Amino acid sequence: MAKFLQRRRSRDSGPALPDVRVAEERGIRSLYLGSDTIQSSMRLSDHTELVLTYTHAMMGFLLCLPSAPAAILHIGLGGGSLPRFCHARLPDTRNIAVELNPEVIAVARSLFALPEDERLQVIQGDGVQFVGERTAEFDAVLVDAFDGHDLIAEMVAEPFLHDCRQTLTENGVLVMNLWGNHPHYRRHVDCLRQAFDGRVLTLPAASHGNVAALALAGPAGHRLRLDALEARARQLTADVELDFMAMVAALKRDNPHTASRLLP
Repeated sequence: MAKFLQRRRSRDSGPALPDVRVAEERGIRSLYLGSDTIQSSMRLSDHTELVLTYTHAMMGFLLCLPSAPAAILHIGLGGGSLPRFCHARLPDTRNIAVELNPEVIAVARSLFALPEDERLQVIQGDGVQFVGERTAEFDAVLVDAFDGHDLIAEMVAEPFLHDCRQTLTENGVLVMNLWGNHPHYRRHVDCLRQAFDGRVLTLPAASHGNVAALALAGPAGHRLRLDALEARARQLTADVELDFMAMVAALKRDNPHTASRLLP
């Protein structure tokens, strides 16, 4: 049974925010936001391991880039799994995480070993507003936001998706953590396709029904063909220590129309 370490109520001022709870079980520390669903987990013996399978799928964006990203924007911090992993495995990359809930930031720093240096900056603020104020600044934008009960509707619709595209560099990638069993899953994917001219791939996580949607900002000249990704996947598997070959196989299964031809 999980042992709860801490519960922090959101502050009374400002917008209503979910309560933050932290629990430990079998060497895994987990974060809960306003529900009994685990939002983030960290192995106490290896702080940089990606414990939850959906985070592996979200790292699939590296397959779509020709080289390591110079800058990544994380919308939603949670326990900091993805910023912590990117900080450790991509040593030349700058990470900025934007999180609305100050209690989440406090817990990520005090209980989830979130690094604090010039390569990882955490900003307390509204991710929607932050994205709307940036242009061509990030090679990847990773959106993993949850209001305690559901995906944040504003972040799976225009104008936020348009703003995400504007904040990406020319060949950048937007990654969104979607729920494959959500009643509006198809609508969410369609909104991404409209905002990114159809250049969207879906990468299901190995468990729990999450799907990483990868939206490519590149112009028509920036093409991607799944059956040409094996060499990139092998190199990433060695460098980043995730199974990118399995990700390529999952991309082909879930996007059969693009497996052997170019994205538009």
